[in-house]
Amino acid sequence: MIQTIYAGYNSEHPCTFSYHIDSGHTEWILLYVLTEFEIKIEQEWVHTPANQLVLFPPKTGGDYRAYQNINFINSWVSFHTDEAFILNTSFPSATPIECKTPDLVNHLFHMIAAENFFDYEYRSQSISHLFHLLFYKMNECCKTENNSSTLGKLQQIRFEITSNPAFPWSVSYIAGRLNISAGYLQKLYKKNFGNSCMDDVYRQRTKLAQEYIIHSNYSIHQIAGICGYQNTEHFCRHFKHLTGVTASDYRKEHKKAEKH
Repeated sequence: MIQTIYAGYNSEHPCTFSYHIDSGHTEWILLYVLTEFEIKIEQEWVHTPANQLVLFPPKTGGDYRAYQNINFINSWVSFHTDEAFILNTSFPSATPIECKTPDLVNHLFHMIAAENFFDYEYRSQSISHLFHLLFYKMNECCKTENNSSTLGKLQQIRFEITSNPAFPWSVSYIAGRLNISAGYLQKLYKKNFGNSCMDDVYRQRTKLAQEYIIHSNYSIHQIAGICGYQNTEHFCRHFKHLTGVTASDYRKEHKKAEKH
């Protein structure tokens, strides 16, 4: 059963609009945002393009707002449900996913809003059918996202990081390669690989540095530069954090081991 609480279609708000969803809410909230907007992901405001679907399950908080001088326009519905196709959806929580069929999806929101307003004889059945179709389209968007070139490019970039960690990698550079926001990159990378992209960079640079420390006579300062660091202190800090010892002590330990 699906019990709609509120439903809105093409609701327009001023460019000062900002909304907070408390993590204590018990209803499902589904947004379809027609304009550019900002959403808070891991405490960072992320600029997001238009035509995005965002799902907030019960107990999932969030913040979103209008972007710069653009009025905020969205269609939305809040509801309670025990339907398995919603409870078990693979659609990500509190994460904007681009809608591939914007006109159709927004029309579905329009029909849900109309059915919610008028007390027709088959209201509940009609709303159920509309939600089924809406979630089919949402899952299609999600599969398109997962199977798109974005994930393939992300895997390629991770391979490049492993192969060439000394390259001047940065979050903004990688996000630019994928044509996505820095905040969304961080979330997508962690979801697929379990850590941030820069964590991978620092780990691979440290592995490369360990090889140079053991098998070369380069100074620590030279090795830092070879491994992509412009600041030796920055390199030393990362090296100790990831290995538990300083670069100098690491070299000393391996020289002692070679003598025995």
